[in-house]
Amino acid sequence: MNDILRVKYVRYFLLFFFMFSAKIFSQSQSFPHGTQDVTMTAVSGVRSDLLQNIAPIIRKSIDAGEYPGAIVLAAHRGHIIYRGVFGNRRIVPNVAPMQFNTLFDVASLTKVMATTPAIMQLVEQGKLDLDAPVAKYWPQFAESGKEKVTIREMLTHTSGLPPDVPIKGQGENEALHQIEKMKLAHAPGTDYLYSDVNFIVLAYLVEIISHERFDSYVQNHIFKPLGMGDTFFQPAAHLQDRIAPTEMIDNSLRWGKVHDPTAYAMGGVAGNAGLFSDAKDMGIYAQCLLDNGRFSYLKSGKKQFGYLLGPLAILKMTTPQMAPTMLDVRGLGWDLDSPFSNRGILFPIQSYGHTGWTGASLWIDPVTQTWLVVLTSRTHPKPHSNSIVLDRRAIANIIAASITDISINNLNNTGQGELVRAYSPQPMQSH
Repeated sequence: MNDILRVKYVRYFLLFFFMFSAKIFSQSQSFPHGTQDVTMTAVSGVRSDLLQNIAPIIRKSIDAGEYPGAIVLAAHRGHIIYRGVFGNRRIVPNVAPMQFNTLFDVASLTKVMATTPAIMQLVEQGKLDLDAPVAKYWPQFAESGKEKVTIREMLTHTSGLPPDVPIKGQGENEALHQIEKMKLAHAPGTDYLYSDVNFIVLAYLVEIISHERFDSYVQNHIFKPLGMGDTFFQPAAHLQDRIAPTEMIDNSLRWGKVHDPTAYAMGGVAGNAGLFSDAKDMGIYAQCLLDNGRFSYLKSGKKQFGYLLGPLAILKMTTPQMAPTMLDVRGLGWDLDSPFSNRGILFPIQSYGHTGWTGASLWIDPVTQTWLVVLTSRTHPKPHSNSIVLDRRAIANIIAASITDISINNLNNTGQGELVRAYSPQPMQSH
């Protein structure tokens, strides 16, 4: 057998193996048990006994075949209070146990970990006007009636842009050309419509104004300063074993490449999706926001301090920015109280967070000084039910209930949108 035929046979074998393995696992009633490594640290002001209820929730979903594994990391007042590693990071092409340093495609968390802080940095520097039309910086965007859409409306998903780009070609230029020709679904500022297009546009504005590629900008101005060495677009090939793969797409396992179809077509770098990260780095980012944007670093052996963003910029992007008539409440980029929220019902309405379609989520509460990271790969080897939505809300409630060192005087943890949805329930949603 010559080398060419041997390579072809190997490729066919691997393709068959991937497809067969994915089919077998998708038909099974549970995933392999895998890892269970839980550390609960006794911290003043935290009822650690309640935290024991987290593991059974995760284990039940793994046993039911909802997702192969999970990582849960939570901190209160700068101290880690819960660290749980469960199940497996992948089951196809072979079973590999979950590890704390597993890298995840965090999907739409790209919007709040990369795009939103980049935009707010430019606002702080006076290079970008939040209420200016997008067309001020990108004149061609004004085509097809979009001349009045503002940057604020982009950040709050009230621009009127459709949810996605019906991308037909490859690359950023093709996507941007389609956005230029795109028509609005409704008048800007009149309604809420979650749209990936908004954040693709915002990332392009970062490139226009900073004269840097978007991925370079966020590395240089966000991740490197914070010491987030495991957060990036387009992860290197040598990191593949650490990465939790997503699903089988076109008979190929999406592993180390972004799952989102638009970000994938754009080459893996986009403002709506494409970022890979781990629990440690997400915790670093969350703590920086709770510390009002302040972070420390070493220079010439001495501890120095810097700011990712100032306290008022963080306050602006994490407090309600919607018209009073809108029940779905968003900050600038961040989710405060919407159908997608992973807040649960106990964290105060001053808290904020975001989710990602692949199963990643982050929630941050400045009132109790608490943050929560929940990472799963719920699309592996194929998308499963939305039980992850219920799980992360239940976990958020447990974490919130465990916090005792706060004053509840004049504190509100019930939003109007929550009540409307409670009495007029809609199907569970996730993104």
